[in-house]
Amino acid sequence: MIKRILLLFAFISVPNVSYAESVIFPDEMISLSINSMNAQLGDQANKKRLESNKLELYSIIDSTLSPYFQKQYAGRLVLNKHWAKTTTDQRERFTEGLYESLVKSYALTLLNFDVSNINVLPIDEISDQTKKLTVKSEVLYKGEIIPMNFSFGLFKDGWRFFDVRIEGVSYIKNYRNQFDAEINAVGIDAVIDRLESED
Repeated sequence: MIKRILLLFAFISVPNVSYAESVIFPDEMISLSINSMNAQLGDQANKKRLESNKLELYSIIDSTLSPYFQKQYAGRLVLNKHWAKTTTDQRERFTEGLYESLVKSYALTLLNFDVSNINVLPIDEISDQTKKLTVKSEVLYKGEIIPMNFSFGLFKDGWRFFDVRIEGVSYIKNYRNQFDAEINAVGIDAVIDRLESED
């Protein structure tokens, strides 16, 4: 359960500020976003209300996540060898379907997690030549410290994250293995149809 909660938080926790546009670094982005997420979800009464207002909850998560997550790059990494065999339309539909599935699958679990228990560690070094980096964080959960690391890349639209590792387990690798088996079994179109039909 904790991995499900942390995975969604990891994907909604990065504000839209690029290195080229600001002196705020990716680790500071995550720290600042914790307050923003707390404000949007509100108090316990509002979280309770959101449990029965899924569309509003999805909208909150989407508005926080969509501008900052490099969906296409993440989708390409997940599809891996299948990417070259797909059309532009299939790639776009798979990428969007994967994103929507992530939001819907983990939205409700987020309401039961206190994001203030996340401690973001400072980046050792960053420069104009830095293109990729890892932001490390520690999560206190039931007396246990759980490592959660964000993989950032410097894309045309600035710093964006594309992967998260919780206790060393990569979101990208996990989904790559899952979808590779499913695509081999039923084909990419059936996988896309399933993702698009999820409630």
